[in-house]
Order: sequence, then structure tokens, then C-alpha cells
Amino acid sequence: MTEDKWSRSEQRIISIIEKFTTYKNWISFMHLSIEAKIDHQTLTNHIDLLIKRGTITEYRGKNKSRLFCISGHSDDIEYNEQFRDFTQRDLLTKEEANEKLSKLYKLGTDNLYHKF
Repeated sequence: MTEDKWSRSEQRIISIIEKFTTYKNWISFMHLSIEAKIDHQTLTNHIDLLIKRGTITEYRGKNKSRLFCISGHSDDIEYNEQFRDFTQRDLLTKEEANEKLSKLYKLGTDNLYHKF
């Protein structure tokens, strides 16, 4: 019974990460914690196991924040981190942040952002 509960919790975590992340987006530990409604320690245990299995990828941000996405969707992290800085720290709107980033990055033929 506890294995079934553990498995359901893992599936819920994976589905939340899939829901909130796409090819170029990551979800923070705090956001995942709120959405999953799982206590901090249990969530940490699930995440560590999913990382070991290679199901999800973790990125440690500049400010020690933990960001997650489904493995294989981990491109453009520098671009996304800069976007988060602009919208959260500098309190810019999404449009203002995109405009500022368009002066620093160009979308390449490989569908990834590159500094120019």
C-alpha cells in the first residue's frame, strides 16, 4: 500500500513538471512544492530518486534555487535564468523582459537561444 502511494506521488510530481515545463521552461522547487501539496522532505526524497533515475533534470540557479524539468528538455537555461531575474528581481513585465533579452540573445536555427 505504501508503494502504491509512493508511486502515485511520483506520477503526480512528473505530471506537474510536465504541465509547467516545456522545451524551454523550468519549474522551481517552491512552485513544485505548492502544486504537488507534498511535505518538503517527502518531495525532496521523490525528486532525488527521479533525478537518480534520469527522469528529471535539476539545475542549481545562481541564488541556490533548485529548478527542474523533464530530462531532455534542459536547453536555454542561461536564457531562462536571465528571464527569471528580469521578471522577479527587476520586476519587469514579460514583454519588457523579452524585449531586453532580444537585445542579448538570438534564436538560432537549432531552436535554441544564443548570445550575440
